Amino acid sequence: MLRKWLCQADVTVRLHPIDPILIKSGYATLDGPDMVPVSTLRDGKKTYFFPGSSLKGVLRSHFERIARTLRPGSVCLPYYDPKREDKFEIPVPEEQESYGCGFRKPSDGRKDSSATAYHESCAACRLFGSLRFAGRFSIGDAYPLPGQEPKAGQRNGVGIDRFTGGTVHGVLFDLMVVEGGVFETAIRVINFELWQLAAVNFLLHDLRDEIIALGSGRSRGLGRVKGEVERYVLSYIRPQTHVVGLTELATEQEQQHYRLHQWQPPQPISLTNGQTRGLRHEYDLTTNWMDSLRPLDASVEAFLQWHLPLGAPNR
Repeated sequence: MLRKWLCQADVTVRLHPIDPILIKSGYATLDGPDMVPVSTLRDGKKTYFFPGSSLKGVLRSHFERIARTLRPGSVCLPYYDPKREDKFEIPVPEEQESYGCGFRKPSDGRKDSSATAYHESCAACRLFGSLRFAGRFSIGDAYPLPGQEPKAGQRNGVGIDRFTGGTVHGVLFDLMVVEGGVFETAIRVINFELWQLAAVNFLLHDLRDEIIALGSGRSRGLGRVKGEVERYVLSYIRPQTHVVGLTELATEQEQQHYRLHQWQPPQPISLTNGQTRGLRHEYDLTTNWMDSLRPLDASVEAFLQWHLPLGAPNR
């Protein structure tokens, strides 16, 4: 089923840095600052940008925090492999079986397929992906808009002794940061369930409210951004009169194999003014996406409560 194209959400987001931002390039420098922001050549000019991989990691981490708040143990620890000899102790009882979905094997005699991987994945892996399963969520690199490029600034730092809490004598370092500018990126969610659309909306709300920070040094004054939605479009392969997700578009057999959540908003969310783009039928919700899609908010907690705890025998 996930090899089909049934529905899609496309969101264009502009990021306005409030504080200086440093997403480190990872390359050592022979002279100048010890840490520099990631950059590339674009139109023959050096351009600072925010990599899509960094943005996706931050958004996934924030969603995991939301999910664990609503229901402890509802998402996995993607880096936790129970077979590793140096595995660490999980202090939270609800998370002791929450090892990474990518390390899980098919249970209940099911074949190792995309349906099984999706069936057994936690909420975060269903949306963002794991070692077993490519997620529904993707986000591109955020490049500055023409005429609104950021400026480079420099900061100084000092090494901290983690045992004493004091400074380490002689350990000084310089870092270069990105200041100002306006960056634009595109989010795409293919074959979304309604709760996944609501989860993306939570992330967009928190970006707007400057809750999500990017890059290094977030505990010492770096990384705060403000996100604004410039475009919000839902697309379907067939014309629709109201907002539906993967569950409504799948067959009954597919719903069982993929274990799709059977949830509906209290009242149908109407879609109007659709436009045909080849095989796609697009519905632009840019002007009122927050209000029109607000009835979906309850679906996230409903899914987490419905989805079996990780490690349950009948998963």
